[in-house]
Amino acid sequence: MNGLQMMLVLAALTLLSVLVLTLNRGKLFSDQQVSNAEYVMAATAVGQTLINEIATKKFDAATVKNPDAEISSFTAPRSLGHGAWESYPSFNDVDDFNGYTTTVRTPRTGDFRLSSRVQYVDAANPDTPVKHRTHTKRVTVTISSPLMDHPVTLTYFKRH
Repeated sequence: MNGLQMMLVLAALTLLSVLVLTLNRGKLFSDQQVSNAEYVMAATAVGQTLINEIATKKFDAATVKNPDAEISSFTAPRSLGHGAWESYPSFNDVDDFNGYTTTVRTPRTGDFRLSSRVQYVDAANPDTPVKHRTHTKRVTVTISSPLMDHPVTLTYFKRH
């Protein structure tokens, strides 16, 4: 084998190596995307389970005993959250979940950390929290995992 043939063989091997590395990198990226999608779907399912539970609760502590309670008797915005006498899973109204955090373990995708926030909003502008009582509460559940690129956020509105 002369020098020219040796150079052609080396060039061919180099080209083959670059091609194999590129294909492997593409497969690795694709596998990461599939894994991330699986984590996001699992996080969404876990978060939706919490939202479904919250949706079964009364609008406010005042409406637990009196479904026709006046807006002035609703929990003040600064007091949203569970009372010192209340603990999960015995929450009885939506705003008891304000500040609630828990970890849910799944068999395939590991642990998810859930946190919820409850705020009063104006029905005409539900993206902006208000500092007064209204007939609408927005529940935001954030689900995170060290295995996900970004947390998943789900929103639910409860109206009285």
